[in-house]
Amino acid sequence: MEQVQEYEAPSTAETVPGFPQPLVIGREPRVISQPGPLPAVRRPDTEIDGAALPGLEVRAASIRGDAHRYYGTVRQDAMGLWHDGDRTLLACVADGLGSKEGSHVGAATACEVAQAYLSTLPIDPDYVTDARGFVDGVAGEIRNRADERGMPPDELSTTFLAARVQEVPEASVHRAVLVRVGDCMAWHLHRGVWTSCFGEDNADTGVATSATHALPHDIEHVEVGYADLYPGDMLLLCTDGLAKPMRGPQVSSRLASWWSRPPSLPEFFWQMSFRAKTHDDDRTAVCIWRL
Repeated sequence: MEQVQEYEAPSTAETVPGFPQPLVIGREPRVISQPGPLPAVRRPDTEIDGAALPGLEVRAASIRGDAHRYYGTVRQDAMGLWHDGDRTLLACVADGLGSKEGSHVGAATACEVAQAYLSTLPIDPDYVTDARGFVDGVAGEIRNRADERGMPPDELSTTFLAARVQEVPEASVHRAVLVRVGDCMAWHLHRGVWTSCFGEDNADTGVATSATHALPHDIEHVEVGYADLYPGDMLLLCTDGLAKPMRGPQVSSRLASWWSRPPSLPEFFWQMSFRAKTHDDDRTAVCIWRL
């Protein structure tokens, strides 16, 4: 009878390193970083996504903040990525207002329906009127969702930021046009330096002048910006859970170093999970690299 030799896998218990805890930047936070009670409203703690497109690389994550984990409350941030199958990328982030009962629904709705109104999103930052049409369509869907739930539209209030990026692999520059209502931020990373896409927000000085307007009501407060992305550049869209700690030079310089190139998806999640004292809100970012 032929003997069968059993294969014994080598032990790796001693050789596989433990996964590092999220990096603490600055002073140690008071709230621990670990799961707490399950929220009464079931929604994933974290979303992560990415894409490789002609001339572009994308990483995106929406992470429930340590404070929401500790108290067992739902993540109120949302994000969305959509591609038309040709040369247009739509990316968006939203941050439901913490004081509103259904704000997580408003944020998720805004990112879910935005692609339906892509044709109304301007391809030139000078066309503010077109931007209002895009935002009005998204706001209308939020009001519809509120009606379906028998809630006042104000209870679904959310900030919102969207970017339309045209892929032109043969060109030296890709133009991104951005539209926002509220305090979500968009920054252009060029040669290690952060520059606001809206002209008034500055990651290095801590100045942020955009008031916390929100959909579905504040359509008239829409702002339009743009970024010209050259090879090696990166466009960052984020909610204030990331924007606020970025006002500190330690965080902004660390992220500039990390995001000088596209990381892997697990690496991006770990980077987004960094901890900083007093900054324990939900955190959402979409990073778009021009290759």
